[in-house]
Amino acid sequence: MISTLIDRLGEINPQLFRELKGRLQPRNLVIASGISLVVQLLVYFYYRASLPAVSANLTTNDLFNRYCIGSPPMDWNGYTPYPHSSDNFCVKDLLGNWMLNWQLWWLDIFVCLSFIAIFALLVAGTWMLIADLSQEERRGTLNFIRLSPQSAKTILLGKMLGVPVVLCLAVVLALPLHLVAGLSARISLGAILGFYGVLATSCVFFWSAALLFGLVTTGLGGFQAWLGSGVVLFFLLCLTNFVRLGTVATHTPFDWLALLYPGTVLPYLVHATFLPSKTVGYLALENAYQSGGGLNNLLWYGQSLWRNVWTGVGFMLVNYGLWIYWIAQGLKRRFHNPLAMLWSKGQSYAISGCFAAMILGFTLQTTESYQLYENFLMLQAFVLLLFLLLMAGLSPHRQTLQDWVRYRHQMSRDRRHLLKELIWGDKSPSTVAIALNLLIVTSFIVPSIFLFPLEDHKLRLLAGVLLDLGTILIYAAIAQLMLMMKSQKRTIWASATVTVLIFLPLAIMALFSSGDPSRIAAFGLFSLASVWAVDYVSTTTLCLSLLGQWLAIGLVSFQITRQLRKAAESETKALLSDSYKRAIASS
Repeated sequence: MISTLIDRLGEINPQLFRELKGRLQPRNLVIASGISLVVQLLVYFYYRASLPAVSANLTTNDLFNRYCIGSPPMDWNGYTPYPHSSDNFCVKDLLGNWMLNWQLWWLDIFVCLSFIAIFALLVAGTWMLIADLSQEERRGTLNFIRLSPQSAKTILLGKMLGVPVVLCLAVVLALPLHLVAGLSARISLGAILGFYGVLATSCVFFWSAALLFGLVTTGLGGFQAWLGSGVVLFFLLCLTNFVRLGTVATHTPFDWLALLYPGTVLPYLVHATFLPSKTVGYLALENAYQSGGGLNNLLWYGQSLWRNVWTGVGFMLVNYGLWIYWIAQGLKRRFHNPLAMLWSKGQSYAISGCFAAMILGFTLQTTESYQLYENFLMLQAFVLLLFLLLMAGLSPHRQTLQDWVRYRHQMSRDRRHLLKELIWGDKSPSTVAIALNLLIVTSFIVPSIFLFPLEDHKLRLLAGVLLDLGTILIYAAIAQLMLMMKSQKRTIWASATVTVLIFLPLAIMALFSSGDPSRIAAFGLFSLASVWAVDYVSTTTLCLSLLGQWLAIGLVSFQITRQLRKAAESETKALLSDSYKRAIASS
């Protein structure tokens, strides 16, 4: 029956059939089943050992236990190990059994298995997908797959479903214990299924990003998988700590990252048990110990969408779906043509608009002037990350630009629309497109600076934002210029140059920060610290900095144009030489 099902899958998706046939071997199935069973037993027996001993009398230090529900005697003056241990005193009922909070015990098992599943699926799944692409590249079979008549969607879907199939099997084998633990903790089946839906969607997001990362970073070899999975592991560790402590809502742009973490749903499930927050001690939906830190206090444009489980989960799924769509567009363009840009320039404008609209909603979570000011400072870091990604996805390399020059040379004069090609053409330089993307992001940020109560921070924040955007445009122009080099390692040179330009001013400021801040503020005008530096420089220095930025942009753009003209002249000479040779040969 299984073989018949696999054969039918082979007719629908040959790539999925290839992956399943190679991975669903008896040895792999036995190993996955064994690991899943061992992990479940370890979790169960660990929490079983956390219960008070049944047959032995407890010592004074063991009279308190997390799962005990008794109260100590009125005259008790002994040691209490828990902050709320007055409800954790171990006593027996009339039958000699310990009075325990079994609902809390099952909840702990449910949460532990949930975190294990999140880390296993996202970290290990990411590693497997990137490593598989790297292996296909080394063997030379990736190009063979590209030449197959299947669409990129079919091939990549087969990869995504087939490569981590053994891992998924191990997780599926743990579902019975996970469901029993959740239902025993009195979590509704609908809420548990909602968590499964968010986890499955997060797998699609992270695995799609892993495939895109694997296609883009083929030059890193075997290091790709470790780098990609390491980034995912670091992200999950940070977010898990925030969610576990119930400090999801920081009221800053960083709250957007919570939408990309499937564990954000777990506080809803804990809340559904109706156990008191002080009894559970983690995953508080509304944190009472740190003001405003719980998920209930998370806002988006002032709207608390997370007070209701279904609106919160729905918004997370919408956010996942939005970025899965854009990643899929990059995969579709890059898979069959390794030299293609990740997105078209038109798509990049939509990406910038979506990103700015989404993250600005988390920036404007407060009306407190200084908190808003700090949020806009943090927003600049996210904007820089977006444009570093757009630089990598939109900037064509030397050969592509040479093809563009040849294409323009062969066109008639009335069909040459340089500005139109710079705005929409995939093979043209990216500087104008990056500038337009900056304009789109600015159109979201600048009005909010004037509309929200930033008091005396408005003018310096506006000046700092304009300086930051000019600095990013300089990075983009320099990166495009470096990608026109003849060196085969031009990507490394471009990445290294932009990295130095980002961190060098910050390093200089850190080294010489003692004493008068005005002495080092000039370096901050050309870095992400420009908003801070504006307070310590004169208006003349600020104007000169803006003028210097645009002068630098003009000089780099002139150099790009100069090199393109040289390439056009070389192409013209080559074409004239070929025409002359053909004329001589025909005569």
